[in-house]
Amino acid sequence: MIHSPEFALPGYEMPPVVETAFAVTLRPLPLTVVDLARFGDSTLGHDFPIPSEQPPVNPLVETFNPAIPNLVPTLSLLSGVPPIRLWFQNEDRTRLVQLQRDWLSCNWQSTPDHAAYPRYSAMEALFFQVWDSFSEFAKQSGHGEAAVTQCELMYANHINAGELWLRHGQMEKVIRLAGNSGTFLPEPEDTQLLYRYRIPYEGKDIGRLYVQALPSLKKDGSPVIQLNLVARGTPIDSGRQGIQGFFELAHEWIVKGFEAVTTNEAQNALWGKVR
Repeated sequence: MIHSPEFALPGYEMPPVVETAFAVTLRPLPLTVVDLARFGDSTLGHDFPIPSEQPPVNPLVETFNPAIPNLVPTLSLLSGVPPIRLWFQNEDRTRLVQLQRDWLSCNWQSTPDHAAYPRYSAMEALFFQVWDSFSEFAKQSGHGEAAVTQCELMYANHINAGELWLRHGQMEKVIRLAGNSGTFLPEPEDTQLLYRYRIPYEGKDIGRLYVQALPSLKKDGSPVIQLNLVARGTPIDSGRQGIQGFFELAHEWIVKGFEAVTTNEAQNALWGKVR
């Protein structure tokens, strides 16, 4: 494709990834929860046999018009009952497909027994397997083409306390962006960071990368830093190729962005950087 292949990007033996998500916002389709459940049962049921209902997601859209906010919620033009989001999970609950009439997402989540990150290529393949089936289902059901208006790629990372840092106030030991306040102020109690960057493509901005670092606690009370990277924007072209193109561009920005915002010490000592 048009972007850096996975093997050419920075890589780690033990990346701290705990969740990834490939999501797309759709032009709202006249689908009922019964339609979505039928698709889940007939197409996903064998591999994702655990269904559940969830509150709807209100998809956000990146804008670059200075007269309006940079993030605006999508507006559904369909009347009737608000959309319901359906979950379909696999047996070990590490993979998840989420559906509503204007949004689709494929997630991977680590668990204590299944912690190994399956890598970008595996999750991209899962997403397009679901996307192709859903697109065909919408068409065959007489609901028209499933059109994507926005794509989103999300990576959530957990950086555990230990070798390089012990307290949330020491975030700068693993996150370059945290910096140091100088000699007067003591070590902070904790730190929260949120940065956003415009993603250009062929001379114009098509999306944004969000980098967020938050202090948190694990179930056993030990400190952890949540480092979330989200790339959201419009497909780079029409159809399936445009969606794939944005995801590959988003992946490049997330992986290179992760390298840019974390320290060399953390990359080598904690995650075993290999390139």
